[in-house]
Amino acid sequence: MRKIPLVLALCAFIRATPLHASFDYLPADPEGLGMAGAMTAVAGDAFGILYNPASPSRAGSSAAGFACTIPYGDADLRTLAGGVNWHRPSFDRNGTFSVAMKHYGSEKWHEQTVSAGYSHELLAGVHAGVSFSNLTQGTGENDDTAMGVNAGLQANLGRGVALGFSSFNLNAPTIGSSDTKLPRLTLAGFSCLLKSGNLLTANVLTASGRSARLLAAGEFNVMKHLVVMTGLGTNPSVISAGGSYSFGPVRAKAAVSRNIDLGTTASFGLEATL
Repeated sequence: MRKIPLVLALCAFIRATPLHASFDYLPADPEGLGMAGAMTAVAGDAFGILYNPASPSRAGSSAAGFACTIPYGDADLRTLAGGVNWHRPSFDRNGTFSVAMKHYGSEKWHEQTVSAGYSHELLAGVHAGVSFSNLTQGTGENDDTAMGVNAGLQANLGRGVALGFSSFNLNAPTIGSSDTKLPRLTLAGFSCLLKSGNLLTANVLTASGRSARLLAAGEFNVMKHLVVMTGLGTNPSVISAGGSYSFGPVRAKAAVSRNIDLGTTASFGLEATL
């Protein structure tokens, strides 16, 4: 019985906006959640394509990862995500090929995004990328589908400063019998890697039909193998925190995020350098 008010609140929230839950800009993994989604100017990992199609490999090598997210404390609305990138394939020593999937929903309803894309270093420190996303929603029978086109850019300006820009659903796709228009999401931001190895970043997120959001976050090395993340967002107000611990080539990650209106979201996952 305690879940009924939460489910009603979620339905009201989704119906009150033109955004679909999975097709909105929601962090897919613990790092993205712990950083409040401020990821467009951060070098990526297995899930980088979901934040910026131009995102290069942070570790300078290929990676794969899996994550499970429980939004607002309700396991019936879990999000499962997986991703892999192939850094510097034999045919392009300056490229990264990435594939990622995000599945959101319950047993009776789901929204899923499957993205594939390619990033290439055009100039020293300047990466451009494009991706295509297959978007589906429904009950598992006769699902509605749409195709989204996304693009991004990341530029390393030197001294640890980087700029990032990414835009999703550039082709203004529609979905369903009513041709519901999916939102165009755009992020612009910067990151600063300090001499201490700590990272600070801030993004502005704009979406069709909604007011702009400010996302800001930090990533701090507190021990040799332990990294702590924290972030905040506006409109709606969100605070988040997380951490990752490395076991050789494997990183275990976990994070929580508190939406002032809807409650707490938790995420955990594993990522491996290949």
